[in-house]
Amino acid sequence: MALNAQGYFNCLTSYLNEKDYFEKSVDESCIVLKEKIHQQQGEKPKEFKVTLKTEGDVIVVRLDAKDGKPHRLFHFLDDTAKPWCKRCDFVIFNLVKSKLFCYCIEFKSATIPPDVPDQLAASVSWVKSLHATIEAYTGKKLQISVLKFVFSEHDPINSPYVDRDGKYLVKDHTIRHYTYSEANGAALKDLENTNIEVIR
Repeated sequence: MALNAQGYFNCLTSYLNEKDYFEKSVDESCIVLKEKIHQQQGEKPKEFKVTLKTEGDVIVVRLDAKDGKPHRLFHFLDDTAKPWCKRCDFVIFNLVKSKLFCYCIEFKSATIPPDVPDQLAASVSWVKSLHATIEAYTGKKLQISVLKFVFSEHDPINSPYVDRDGKYLVKDHTIRHYTYSEANGAALKDLENTNIEVIR
């Protein structure tokens, strides 16, 4: 079914379970992402916060957990040790003019574990599943451009996790790394990633 970008975004807003997934925006010009990350065993979790400026319409989805409680991504599938139990912290849908962008973002602390690419790949699969489900049931679809990021406090200089330019993960060149200080206060649209996956 032919549908313009605003119409498809309205569908997402209507179809997604707001209670389980939506994060509220502070105002219409920015979003605040917050996540508590466990450090060493026995230590209190540390909270990381990033404010991103936005333009256009935005839906912020907390994919990993809501109110500290993990939830199943698909209620009809078992979630224990299955590929779809992996996920990133946030998925942000951003409608800018006639284009729909999707930002998959994972928060980490000082190290970047080897399973980060798997988490982000699984999150892209969730977006694909959502896209396919909406099309299967309603016939509505729109192209979505997906970008993957990890935010951490890891120093990218001489890092075993990040490439020599300090930008992309060594293990997966499609994932752009930002330190929290670099990302905080940036515009969502200005987060650089030259590796865009297109879902049609």
